[in-house]
Amino acid sequence: MPDPRVEGLERAAALHWQAPETEPLGEWRLRAAAGFTGRANSALPLGDPGLPLPEAVAAVEDWYHRRDLRPMIVLPQGAGPDPLPAYLAERSWVPRPGPAFVMTAEVADLPASTADVRFSPEPDAAFLGLYRYRGQDLPPIARTLMMSAPWQAFGTVCRDGRTVACGRISVGGEVGVLTAVEVDRACRRRGLGAAITSGLAAAAAARGARRILLQVETGNAPARALYQRCGFSDSHRYEYMIAP
Repeated sequence: MPDPRVEGLERAAALHWQAPETEPLGEWRLRAAAGFTGRANSALPLGDPGLPLPEAVAAVEDWYHRRDLRPMIVLPQGAGPDPLPAYLAERSWVPRPGPAFVMTAEVADLPASTADVRFSPEPDAAFLGLYRYRGQDLPPIARTLMMSAPWQAFGTVCRDGRTVACGRISVGGEVGVLTAVEVDRACRRRGLGAAITSGLAAAAAARGARRILLQVETGNAPARALYQRCGFSDSHRYEYMIAP
């Protein structure tokens, strides 16, 4: 049976990175954003799609093909229809590289901010000068996604006149979500990751968030260790399955 806690977290997280094109398939959600990021270009299969599973998957495939995108479905561990992973495997869908963990923390358990974090309501030059998605420059649609939450702010930490850490915090209800955290390679292992994390969490707390959520790839051991030191713990794992 699906875990209501996991489904609740996944539904909450979806509010913070909303694709410009979405369409319901029953209770499932189809999302497209010109291929930028898995979250914005995958079907979120929570609840009842309103169709038998084979027809629902066929509808997903058709929807993405009509947008010249490779069909992709996210599979959060503990949520979604139980037969779905096996059915996709039978149809030769394969995992996309980079499975990830959702990590959560109560705001009250996070350390106080020790850095002077400057915030902007939009991704400004300081933020955009440092942040890269998987090492790549951001496409134009990235701004649309980063401004898609109920509320968001973009934090930066500067040293000697240059930006050395940045991150995005968004809030919807009592949940804050951390995304786009980056530390200058030349300045790592100096506590800046923890500093920007705690600063972003403090901004979320000021907006009424009681819990902070983030997503980090399972293979990113340094980032996971950082977040664990800050008070985050694993909630569940997820991966993307892509059509052949």
